[in-house]
Amino acid sequence: MHKGNPMATLIAVLCVIIIAFCVPLVFLKPKWVFYIFLIAATFNSIFAGYINQAGNLGLPLTWAPADFLAWLTLFAALFIHREKQFQSGVIKKCIVILVLLSAVSLAQGMLLFPRDALTHSRVVHFAAAGIFALKYFTDYSRVKGFLKFCVVMLLVMFVFHIFIRFGIYSAPVAETDRIVEIGGLVGERGTRALIPLLYLVLISVAIGRLVGRVGYFLVSVLLLMIGLGGVILSETRSTYGALAILFLASLIFMRGRIKNSILYFFVGIFSMYAASLVGFDFLARFRADDGHGDYSVPTYYQWRRGWRGIEYETIGSSFKKEPYFLLTGRGVGAMHPAPKGVTPLVAFYHSEYLGWLDRCGVIGLITVMILFFACLWRSFRLARSNIPYLEYFGITSFLLLIALAADGFFHPILSHYRAASLLICFFAITANWQDIYLSLSEEPVFMPEEEEMEPELAWGYY
Repeated sequence: MHKGNPMATLIAVLCVIIIAFCVPLVFLKPKWVFYIFLIAATFNSIFAGYINQAGNLGLPLTWAPADFLAWLTLFAALFIHREKQFQSGVIKKCIVILVLLSAVSLAQGMLLFPRDALTHSRVVHFAAAGIFALKYFTDYSRVKGFLKFCVVMLLVMFVFHIFIRFGIYSAPVAETDRIVEIGGLVGERGTRALIPLLYLVLISVAIGRLVGRVGYFLVSVLLLMIGLGGVILSETRSTYGALAILFLASLIFMRGRIKNSILYFFVGIFSMYAASLVGFDFLARFRADDGHGDYSVPTYYQWRRGWRGIEYETIGSSFKKEPYFLLTGRGVGAMHPAPKGVTPLVAFYHSEYLGWLDRCGVIGLITVMILFFACLWRSFRLARSNIPYLEYFGITSFLLLIALAADGFFHPILSHYRAASLLICFFAITANWQDIYLSLSEEPVFMPEEEEMEPELAWGYY
């Protein structure tokens, strides 16, 4: 990379100005700080890449706006006023526990592995977004605004995705990010500066709008097609699998399941054909190179010798040698003996669950599993509501969370340092369902007269 690039310097200086601008907004417009942070986290690698090209503006390590905005967002949460307050449910408690465990994990990592913990401290950015979201998403208008924000931001991301994949724009990637991404904290192929995992949000929103009969039909279909196109262009096997689970789960909420299954099949065939026309082999990621130019389905042995197999083997051997870390974990930036060679490996996790186990121990792993289960159960009940907007919110959250729960076996989710700050918001929305219901009940246009009753009596099953 060439240091002192004028364009990179300009963008780096603008990042500094934005951070400075957000300081008074913490007190005046805290929600602006929150949304700016979500943008900065989503496009973190692009910003960090330009800052790296600008010589980090004199700092020894590459930084990104999200590194500072995460703290400002956490501070801004203190100035969010909640008019209604319900007893904390299991979802809220799990989010708070994960935030506290992450803070302890970071402190432990800074003590044991200071340099690596500092480099990988971005995995706890979700904590700031989670605390803010729990206090902020307490009425339906805020949730609607957030979902619209997600749609617009992901459409912009898709435009960048197209430009990058077809060579129109070359996104810079900071050296520190490049090292992390080689280790698998990305979940994408060929476009390391973007996060195709987030296209699952766009697809979930589109299906939620269609089934809940919210918004314009053609807009929902367009969002669905763009989200599907983004996933296909990502050429990522686990995201393909998560997408398949999302579509299968959506049939639960649809009438005419056989008809929609056939429709899904033909849409999938058409999408693969369209991708092949522009040079993308949809099935290429399901084949392995044997070293002689021949490709085949990967064997179990090839999987074991890949990054995921090495991670499980390495972390498993570390726990055997140091079983006392099994309960509490090793903290952020944990080091492990390399399977080959003498240089220890920093733990890069291709699995959400493995990451929590290694950083925060069994306590963290159990907590994140309870969080997923509780959110799926609650969002499923919301999806059965006869109230259109509750049904829309419920379906969107359920489809997204069940896809993330499956993809979490192969990619980081809440510990993905760029995607987690956005994804944790859907857990917080589900946690605040009572506040959202009561705020919705104050809008008669959205509430059928026969359903103006207590929340637990307002569900319309089947």
